[in-house]
Amino acid sequence: MEDSQYLFEGLKVVDAASFIAGPSAATIMADYGAEVIKIEPPEVGDSLRWLITNGRMPEGEENYCWELTSRNKKSLSLNLKEPEALKILRDLVISADVFVTNMPFPIRKKLKITSEDICPLNERLIYASLTGYGEVGPDADRTAYDSMAWWARSGLMDWVRPSDNSPVAWSTPGMGDHPTGMALYGAIITALYKRELTGKGSEVSTSLMANGAWANGVFIQAALMGVKFADRSEPLPRHPFYDFYTTKDNREFALGLINATREWPKLAKAINRTDLLTDKRFEGDDLLENAKELKAELQSEFGTMTLDEIDKLLRHSGATYGVLGRTTDHQDDPQFIETETLVPLEHESFSSLLTVNSPFQIEDEKKVSFKRAPHIGENTSEILLDMGIDEETQKSMKEKGVIS
Repeated sequence: MEDSQYLFEGLKVVDAASFIAGPSAATIMADYGAEVIKIEPPEVGDSLRWLITNGRMPEGEENYCWELTSRNKKSLSLNLKEPEALKILRDLVISADVFVTNMPFPIRKKLKITSEDICPLNERLIYASLTGYGEVGPDADRTAYDSMAWWARSGLMDWVRPSDNSPVAWSTPGMGDHPTGMALYGAIITALYKRELTGKGSEVSTSLMANGAWANGVFIQAALMGVKFADRSEPLPRHPFYDFYTTKDNREFALGLINATREWPKLAKAINRTDLLTDKRFEGDDLLENAKELKAELQSEFGTMTLDEIDKLLRHSGATYGVLGRTTDHQDDPQFIETETLVPLEHESFSSLLTVNSPFQIEDEKKVSFKRAPHIGENTSEILLDMGIDEETQKSMKEKGVIS
């Protein structure tokens, strides 16, 4: 370990999962140097490759969905319905440290990749299972995407709409998948620590539903403790100290003056409206009664300035605020660049390209140079040769549809 350049160098991960949540846990391990072997069916590959064709997705010349979650991985194309392919997978598992899957339980049983099938092959293996709704219960065998199990089932979808009479909004792609992948990653690393203590592997699991519940935990806990929620037939009124404002250049930002006693005078001073502090309309209980008037006063000030001007004005004021970012802002945002939230990705189709980094750093531990995601089966021959399967045998396997 002392000679390793990267923290997880020498760690072998078999990524037999699909789409985003399960594979994203393996992506983070690849970022820190693990060898991640992505198992894909021949010809069509992982279903994530086809998300970009969804009518709700913006078109792009390159498959941005695939690039983000599959960078730094090797692609091994196996038709697991064939016994020879299953044997290759089982042989891989014997020398692996982690096995990740999110296949529905009926398919796992059919393909013989349940924990009961896989774990006996390697007593040090971490078997990481990702499901939509959990390992047991009436919904255990159901398939799900994060929009359903994380966003809708948890109550988050319902709570973010302004009222019960407002239409619901879909989550953005991977919005619940990536946090759930972080939970699975955390479980895997915890199990690897346990293995250091005991010498034994173990099975870990998490679900989209459980992570959605954790994300909506404050309100769920309130309901569990008998809290009565206000009627939501109409949108609840917002407090002017915790609301969005529109700028001169048609951008938006939010005030977040939770500690109003301390922060409101600082904001008033910053925008040169200390007169509002002594305005009788906005003192004591009258502030709530006249909240719309104060909102109008503040909006009239902010509406004369651009977002950049407001940012410079409030940055050192001591008043809490936040910009409503647009997805197209980030590549030019110095905070995203300097914190390495966005980092370079090597890709032959781009002279310069950034990607979203895994969201944490470890002191004195480097991440690898990020390289593009593999094509379907791009590393099949290389991996099989390393396993002792010669080219002639591989040719025969291709002809039989075992590999591609």
